[in-house]
Amino acid sequence: MNFKSTLLLICLLFVSVYNAQNYTAYQIDSLQSAGYKRLSSVGDYKGIVLQQLKLIERAKVIHYDKGEIAGYLNIAIVLRVINDSKNSFRFLEIAEKKLENFKDNELKSRLVFFYGTNYHSLGLDREAIQSFNESLEIARKIKDSKVRENMKYLIYDWKLSSFSNLNIIDSVYIYERRCLKFPKPMLFITIAKRHLKNGSIDSADFYVRKANDLLLTKKVPIEGKANVLRAFGELSIAKKEYKKALVYLNESLEITEKMGFKKRNLEAYKLITDAYRYLHNTEKENEYLLKYSKLKDSLTNSERNILYIPISKFLANQDKDEQKNINSLYYIIIFISISICIVIFVFYKKSSIIKTQAAAKLLLEQNQNKGLQQKINESFAEVLKMAKNNSPQFWTRFQEVYPDFLGKMLLANSNLKVSELTFCAYIYLGFSTKEIAEYTFKAVKTIENNRYNLRKKLNLSPEQDLAIWMRG
Repeated sequence: MNFKSTLLLICLLFVSVYNAQNYTAYQIDSLQSAGYKRLSSVGDYKGIVLQQLKLIERAKVIHYDKGEIAGYLNIAIVLRVINDSKNSFRFLEIAEKKLENFKDNELKSRLVFFYGTNYHSLGLDREAIQSFNESLEIARKIKDSKVRENMKYLIYDWKLSSFSNLNIIDSVYIYERRCLKFPKPMLFITIAKRHLKNGSIDSADFYVRKANDLLLTKKVPIEGKANVLRAFGELSIAKKEYKKALVYLNESLEITEKMGFKKRNLEAYKLITDAYRYLHNTEKENEYLLKYSKLKDSLTNSERNILYIPISKFLANQDKDEQKNINSLYYIIIFISISICIVIFVFYKKSSIIKTQAAAKLLLEQNQNKGLQQKINESFAEVLKMAKNNSPQFWTRFQEVYPDFLGKMLLANSNLKVSELTFCAYIYLGFSTKEIAEYTFKAVKTIENNRYNLRKKLNLSPEQDLAIWMRG
């Protein structure tokens, strides 16, 4: 083999290795779509984020803006699903900034739509509907008819949910009819729930069975089967067929536990608790109520912790890139700052007397506020220290610092004991179950039982957070 042939072979090998390390735009699109569907179907949120971050970096290498933006949007969806709206909005803002110089109606419609879903999750349904309307207008401009129609009916589905939350029934019926063109099991389940609420069991039964029919005629994710089984369980409870309900609910729970759908587990625990209560099986009722309470308390934090490392690392890098852009404006900012200082100096000279008086008054107010805040901080620190030391004077001092607390608790239940009120004080101060057990020299299980008994005495529903209720 001569020198030229050898050189050509080396060049070809280099090109092939280089291309193997970089994805094409088509490969990025395919992996983003297929990977998101596969991982979301099993509830692997961390897997989705790691994959999307990797594909974003691949898209940056080949300057594929669409793939980069789509990755940001997919991560924003995951963060919204796990109730991390703060970081979800941040990724939407990154995508929005990138979209300023990139025209794509599908991505723009999805961006505005995802803003709406975040508003919906935060209970801001009127703001959500405004975003959905804007997204719908953009979606009508999408050239691909299949993508356009899918986007439209996705928006209809979420608008239906927002109108339902706002109890605007006329609009609910309108969007139900629109969604019926491409129905999903949850549409019929939602309608069935409304009929159950109104006491129309036969109508509810009809729609639950229609949801079940979709499982047989369409390719529905495994979560859809769990949802239908859970709907049959809720329907059976309404029919007073409690043992039958437990069969459906346990089948649904088996699927959601296996797939890691913790929020669906929460719904199942609640319904199973109800079924055992109607069967007068107090032991089982308490068992599932405790599962419900523990899962609800830990759900948000545990899901966010799963994604903390990859998300925080990416956002840190994003901040560095933004800092580089800011540095390019450094001299302009210095010039503006110097100019402002000159103007302020001239103005200050002309109004020195007035400014001096205002500054003195402001300083006096600040010192007063600072003194008040210092007293509050010292009192809080003192109460915390006494709680951690399990001091006998803790409850007395707590009442002095928080004088309104006792009245509120006794108004809720006048038979509360001092020991129970002291336990309430620990919860009010934000101590976890484990911390209370440690400071009061009790077992964690004992504290969990105390918390459960306290909720019953205060007549709180499982949906109400105990600490938030106390501070309300």
